Amino acid sequence: MNEDEVSFSSADDEPYEKPSPESAPDKSSNKVGETERRWVICSKVFVLFVLLASAAVVGYLTFWFMDKEEYDDFQTKFLFDAKDVLDITKANAFSLRSTILATSLTFTSYANFQQATFPNFSLPDFEAFAGMARNSTEALSLAYAPLVKDEDREGFESYAAANADWIEMSFDYMNQPLPSEPVTISNTIYRKTSRNNIPQEPPGPYSPLWQLSPPPSDYSVILFNMFNQPTFKRLMQFIIYTKDAALSEVLDTESLLGPSAPQGEDPQSLLIAPVFDSISRNHPAIFEPNGENKTVVGSLVMVVSWKFFFKEILQDANSIVDCVLRESCGSSFTYRVQGGQPPVFRGIGDLHETKYDSMMQHSDFMGYQGDLTGISGLSDHCQYTIEVYPTSEMEDAHTSKQPIIYTVVVLGIFFFASTVFFLYDIFVMKRQRVVQDTALRAMSLVTSLFPGNVADQLAQDKAEEERKKKETAALAKKRKHTMKNNSFFDTEDETNDPYANADDDDDILIDSKPIADLFPSATVLFADIAGFTAWSSIREPSQVFILLENIYRNFDKIAVQRRIFKVETIGDCYVAVCGLPEPNKDHALAMAKFARDCMEKMDHLVHKLEAKLGPDTGDLSMRFGLHSGPVTAGVLRGDRARFQLFGDTVNTAARMESTGMRDRIHISQETADLLIASGKSHWVVPREDVVVAKGKGELRTFWLLPREDISAPSKTSSDPGAEQTHQVEAEAQAPVSEVVQSQVKNDKIQRMIDWNCDILLQLLRLIVAKRQASRRASMSNILADENELDKLERTIGHDGLPVDEIVEVIELPSFDSAAYEKDPRFVEIGEAVEAQLHSFVTVVASMYRDTPFHNFEHASHVSMSTVKLLSRIVAPAQRMGDSEGGVAGEELHDHTYGITSDPLTQFAVVLSALIHDADHRGVPNFILAREEERLASVYQNRSIAEQNSIDVAWDALMEPQYTDLRRTIYTSTSELKRFRQLVVNTVMATDIFDKDLARMRKNRWDMAFGGNNDAHNAINRKATVVMEHLIQASDVSHTMQHWHVYTKWNERLYREMYAAYLAGRTEKDPTEGWYEGEIKFFDGWVIPLAKKLRECGVFGVSSDEYLNYAEKNRAEWVVRGEDVLESFKTKALAKKMKASNGEVSQHSTPVSTRDSMSNGMKKVAFAADPTTSYVPAKSGRSNAMEKAVVVANEELAPKGIDPEGRPRPIL
Repeated sequence: MNEDEVSFSSADDEPYEKPSPESAPDKSSNKVGETERRWVICSKVFVLFVLLASAAVVGYLTFWFMDKEEYDDFQTKFLFDAKDVLDITKANAFSLRSTILATSLTFTSYANFQQATFPNFSLPDFEAFAGMARNSTEALSLAYAPLVKDEDREGFESYAAANADWIEMSFDYMNQPLPSEPVTISNTIYRKTSRNNIPQEPPGPYSPLWQLSPPPSDYSVILFNMFNQPTFKRLMQFIIYTKDAALSEVLDTESLLGPSAPQGEDPQSLLIAPVFDSISRNHPAIFEPNGENKTVVGSLVMVVSWKFFFKEILQDANSIVDCVLRESCGSSFTYRVQGGQPPVFRGIGDLHETKYDSMMQHSDFMGYQGDLTGISGLSDHCQYTIEVYPTSEMEDAHTSKQPIIYTVVVLGIFFFASTVFFLYDIFVMKRQRVVQDTALRAMSLVTSLFPGNVADQLAQDKAEEERKKKETAALAKKRKHTMKNNSFFDTEDETNDPYANADDDDDILIDSKPIADLFPSATVLFADIAGFTAWSSIREPSQVFILLENIYRNFDKIAVQRRIFKVETIGDCYVAVCGLPEPNKDHALAMAKFARDCMEKMDHLVHKLEAKLGPDTGDLSMRFGLHSGPVTAGVLRGDRARFQLFGDTVNTAARMESTGMRDRIHISQETADLLIASGKSHWVVPREDVVVAKGKGELRTFWLLPREDISAPSKTSSDPGAEQTHQVEAEAQAPVSEVVQSQVKNDKIQRMIDWNCDILLQLLRLIVAKRQASRRASMSNILADENELDKLERTIGHDGLPVDEIVEVIELPSFDSAAYEKDPRFVEIGEAVEAQLHSFVTVVASMYRDTPFHNFEHASHVSMSTVKLLSRIVAPAQRMGDSEGGVAGEELHDHTYGITSDPLTQFAVVLSALIHDADHRGVPNFILAREEERLASVYQNRSIAEQNSIDVAWDALMEPQYTDLRRTIYTSTSELKRFRQLVVNTVMATDIFDKDLARMRKNRWDMAFGGNNDAHNAINRKATVVMEHLIQASDVSHTMQHWHVYTKWNERLYREMYAAYLAGRTEKDPTEGWYEGEIKFFDGWVIPLAKKLRECGVFGVSSDEYLNYAEKNRAEWVVRGEDVLESFKTKALAKKMKASNGEVSQHSTPVSTRDSMSNGMKKVAFAADPTTSYVPAKSGRSNAMEKAVVVANEELAPKGIDPEGRPRPIL
């Protein structure tokens, strides 16, 4: 067989005959469609996967919905059954109460008819009446007990002895013989003892058991004083007070009725009704039990089985519920009620299935509606509650196999559809092969007429032309659809489509009818984030968008709920309108509610986001402006067409927002009039000052009150005393405001702690990820180094002063490409480490004193600036391949001097920013040296505050409860030493006034960037310099940020220095020379530092940003500095005056260590007494460390972590 006759086939293709040389295209044409064929194969695999996934999802959803539908039916059925149970048990209780009260009425009626005197009365034919009552209520027994006083006792006992024949009459009525003859009863009212019956001693009254149905077989029960039974006595007190029937708790009736007590396993209770001496026509006993003109002369005692209440309630055999009868006295018992079956007593206690707790239905049962509080002997009267729960049997009866059957059917449909799809695909592939053959032949013709590149260009031009035609047609169709869906557009005018003549000359003007209309009544809202510009100036762009997206996404949700139309967002400004495109007569009211909802949501979001976006986020707030009037609205056609608003109403709403205040909703006169017309006059209050708006002149405006401040006014606005009343109320609430402000402060510190923990935790994950992925990690080396690591931890930092530990060059690890193969997002740190990190940051926060500037908030601000600068350094983790112009990962490592290649370095720098001012006293080092002479002596009068901060923070980290945290930060002695060097060098770099340190840093800069650097230490020296300048820039970053940020921290620094002056700690008023000093500080330090950041060449646009802000702030300070300084002093004096008058309470950080002894103070103690050997913090804790341990234990305990770092069981 020769080559021309060869045929080939594959699993995917039909037999294909090789074309003859004359008709075949060239070799390149044979590859036409190869990429598309591969994509088709991939799409088939994808479709198969989608079909399988869809089958699984749809099958699961089918089963879930069917199962849920059955469960919903079960719940609905139970709710109906529970309602029946509760209603019918109440009806049975009412019937029982009515029956016994009617029998009581019979006693009273017969006694009055016979003119008998209680207690000497017996109801004729007692068994007939009592038996009827028992039969109708299924009561076990019914007894009558008169109320006998001491003066009537003798007469009643004689009467009872002479009238005991009622017993014989009762047996005759029942056609039963007497149990024994003769009928002999006790001749006196008696009480029972453990052995015999003895006469009841006075005083009375007494309640002897007299008539009983069914008649007793043991006659000795007659004349038993039932007051000896505590429950009966309490119930008698109840019915005498309430004149109403009462139900007792479940009890053993044998203690009351003796051998004549009914027997049975079901719970039994006593239902006692009063017998009155007379019947008032105006107040019949059965309807008005609380009549004041009636006297209780006896009682009817009915023994009731609780089965009666639950009898014949449900009809459906599948209705099976558990009824729990719960007494307020403490006991409970359970009945099982099933349709068509008698109720079954399950036992004492709550025996229902706990998984149905959420479906419980309950109702009070035979409870007394009055108030018994404080009434002796009655306040503990038992009340009943019936709780109804479904059962597993009932749920099983309402479930079936239908969900499984339907799921199988759905999966079968999917299988059938998949089979049809693949059969269809086979036929499509056959057709595709024919089309492909045709295309190959056509391509061979084109290539034979034109050169290859011209043919390719022709094909591309044709494809582009076809694409444009399709896009034009689709866009025209979309525009028509848009106009049809807008009710206020004229859909009959065919000229509305601006793309109808898309093929015409581009210079022809669009003369079609525009998409626009006038809305005569609408309310426009402008909302702006107050403080956003200053806040965003110190954030990463991603953080800015996280804030805006979260805020405006929630605003959009509220807008949908309130039927508000969002127009657009311009920067941090949110624009919305109500009353268009759909008219709304209550547009002002709806927009007012929307504005209040947005303000509340904003307050919630910024506090929630502060842990993610850093300090001061919780201080952001909104400024709202509303105005109502006519608005022109429409669509500006063209590229990126969008809906637009025009008119004076829009401009006025913008003026309302720009002249408003933060956390306030500023509304115009027109909007206020609409709200007042809607009956919401108490929502608005006039603004005291007159607003002057550009182009508007003076405007009378109003404030829309927040929801919590709105209350219905007790006086009209014309009431002259209304303003005075409001002022008194505001003064009365002032102390509460102080407490709230204190709580807000503590909450803010906690959010800053959470944010710092989140930042440090991310860096810890990077450390662990690099450690796990590095090819140089060796478990044997780590284990062998553990003992040496423990020894080094006990000694490092105690052999000298931190200032002596400063090194010229810190060696960073060399580049290791394998260290970036593990994704840090999937690194598990462990709950113990996270808890210890949070505890440690809390301890660091507790070390900061309550000073205006050098506090934990400023430390967090420095940390945030440090993180921002670190993030702007180009990351070397991306390893480039052989792409053109690509830079290898190692070159990136060298470009950033290895800083971003080492997560431990980044962690140490951020941690140093957090601790750099710990335990700061609020005064410069030269004043601290004068106040703390021993401390200054220990630290040799050099960088006292900085060295002390290092010592107290380092000693806290070395505490035993942070072992897991330390082992996550470093795992070897070399890493510990480098970590210590990084912390010391970085923190000590914040002392910019020490001349020796400044000289050392200048020489290091000259060697690193001045051309005098040796090649061996070039990268590491530059890295050391960059880290020092990074922390220095972060420490004064407020001077290189927005003007508002600068003035905020500048004022705090002034307040701190002014407070020291007023306290006599400094001799000179800081106001003198402050203005000139700031200018010198900008010229001599801030601006040169910003320029050095740019010269480092690693901070990208941040260096230019910092320099621009520094120069702008300096220029602004030159112009406005003197006025700003005067306001600083005025505020400081006012605050001092208020504090001296006791109007401002002093708040501190959550845990204060102002009276604690730091590691530096321990060294002071050693210096004062040379005979005492200095003990390191590991073996002898200082007061500061003891308090730090307390804070740590309090932090770790709720998280289930042992103070030593081990998991602790949560009890």
